[in-house]
Amino acid sequence: MQLMTGFAQCAKDPDVKKYFVKGKKLSKKIVSDYSKILLESDISVPSSISAKPTASTAAPFSDKLMMYCTSLFCSFGLGSNALGTAFSLRTDLPLSLISTAKDILTYGQEGGKIMAEKGWMEEPPQMEDRVNLIQKFIFAALEHVRGFFLSDKIKDS
Repeated sequence: MQLMTGFAQCAKDPDVKKYFVKGKKLSKKIVSDYSKILLESDISVPSSISAKPTASTAAPFSDKLMMYCTSLFCSFGLGSNALGTAFSLRTDLPLSLISTAKDILTYGQEGGKIMAEKGWMEEPPQMEDRVNLIQKFIFAALEHVRGFFLSDKIKDS
């Protein structure tokens, strides 16, 4: 929550700033939802870190780097939710975890779109076109064989 607050207050681009504010709201929702589950189960809620963002609006990082970090945090959050869902022995938690994962995924996708619009993200990895690779190999092999038979070495023999 504090990280998104800090990113939001120092981001230069208005779209990026809105995105970080949305991330702060999502963080609050996640903390609130899981705190509620813990309290309902008579489990004390861990204290949050007492650190707070400064009042500075001078960005320590570029908007691009802050967006990239947020993208990584979304990936870590999704991975953590997947592990929590897979190994939870409680029947009430997986539904909450899946709902949170959906929210994180949606938020991460929105960030990816912003990064792509700004030209801050490369094209995502694609699968190789195996059919095209095979055809190129066959074509190259046929050209090699054709070149061998048309070469002067064959004519001289």
